[in-house]
Amino acid sequence: MSVLTTAILALSGIMTTQLKVIFTAGNSVNAFFAADAGIEMALTDRNSPQPTYTGYLDLNGNGSFDPNFDASFVVSAAPKGGSSCVADNFCITSQGSFRNIKRAIRAEY
Repeated sequence: MSVLTTAILALSGIMTTQLKVIFTAGNSVNAFFAADAGIEMALTDRNSPQPTYTGYLDLNGNGSFDPNFDASFVVSAAPKGGSSCVADNFCITSQGSFRNIKRAIRAEY
C-alpha cells in the first residue's frame, strides 16, 4: 500500500510540473510576440530610432493596458560604435513581458 501511495504521489508531482510548463509556454509565446512588436516599432524609425520605446499588445481588445491580460514591451536602441553595438547602423534590444514571463530579442543592422 505504501509503495502504491508513493508511486501515485510521484506521478502527481510529475503531472503538476508538466501542467505548469504547458501553461507557461503560452505566456512565453505572448512575451515573445510583444518583444517582436517592440522591434517592429523601432524599425519604423529605421534611419534614426529613438533611444527607448515602450508599448503593449492589447490581447483582450479593450483599448487600454491591463497587466493581467496584455503583454508589454520595452525597447532600447543604440547607435553603432562603442562596446555595446558593433553593427553597421543600430542595435535594438526589445524585452517583452507577459504574466511575469520575459523574452528578449536583439536586432542589429
